[in-house]
Amino acid sequence: MADPVVEYFEFSYPRRSSDFCLRIQCPPRMVFGVADMIGHPHGLRWRNYIRVLNRFIAELLRHTQTVGTLDEIVAALREHLLWHDRQIYEFRMAHDRSAFGFCLILAVVDSTGARLLWLGDCRAYRVRRRSARSADRPAVFDVECLTKDHNALGQTLEQRGELTVYQAQLPEMTKRLGAFLGIGVEPVVRGLLEHSVTLPALTADECLLLMTDGIYMPHLRAQLEGIQQRLSRSQYYLETWFADRLSAADERIPLDEFNYWPELATVLVEETLDLTRRRRHYRDDMALVGMYLAEPE
Repeated sequence: MADPVVEYFEFSYPRRSSDFCLRIQCPPRMVFGVADMIGHPHGLRWRNYIRVLNRFIAELLRHTQTVGTLDEIVAALREHLLWHDRQIYEFRMAHDRSAFGFCLILAVVDSTGARLLWLGDCRAYRVRRRSARSADRPAVFDVECLTKDHNALGQTLEQRGELTVYQAQLPEMTKRLGAFLGIGVEPVVRGLLEHSVTLPALTADECLLLMTDGIYMPHLRAQLEGIQQRLSRSQYYLETWFADRLSAADERIPLDEFNYWPELATVLVEETLDLTRRRRHYRDDMALVGMYLAEPE
């Protein structure tokens, strides 16, 4: 029996977004990712970094097309990201020392599973449809955030479990990043990249979503607007909120829709765009990549 085929979809906004998607396919191995640029240094063609990263990953996958495990690919990718970290840091120090770099998350995927590497506050969510829609009940989803944000708020929540947060504190605490590509503290970056997440193979009722903070942060800010709230880890990572929104989105999709997971994600993106149109101060660039199994023919 042939291995199941992993399909994908991607979205970025606006057209010249500084958030971007990565997609390198060399069957049976693939690498997907999203990245969020920090800062806008004058005179730097920042997309060159992404071209170099894409070329390296493509060459790596070609060389390991028939040999090499996912763990070996991840180890090589980790070293290349550390090289990028040094290069970006040296550029910063040679110029205006401004904060510049990338938050990113990468998923190395094959038919056996996936490995996740990330820095900063790009997130990965595993979405599982626990039950399909029926005549009297919407679809039910389980949503799990697989990553931890490398920022002041995420790190504090990991230590304490809960935290009282004022809405005005949220942007400040989430922008205080503890790690990103270009921070130039190799022991920190290496240590975080060595804590990769191992995932089993996707099933037919699952989708893996990678996203930048432009997708999820507007919804978190809207929930906390104008109030002081005791914030838990689950609330911060919006797991229950995403599950509820996906159930509502499922009801808008025809039962015979072939591109089910892309359509479900489209509804989620539309809700984010609608929210940022009404609350322009929440607006940010955004990127989203989703992976799921193709429907059997």
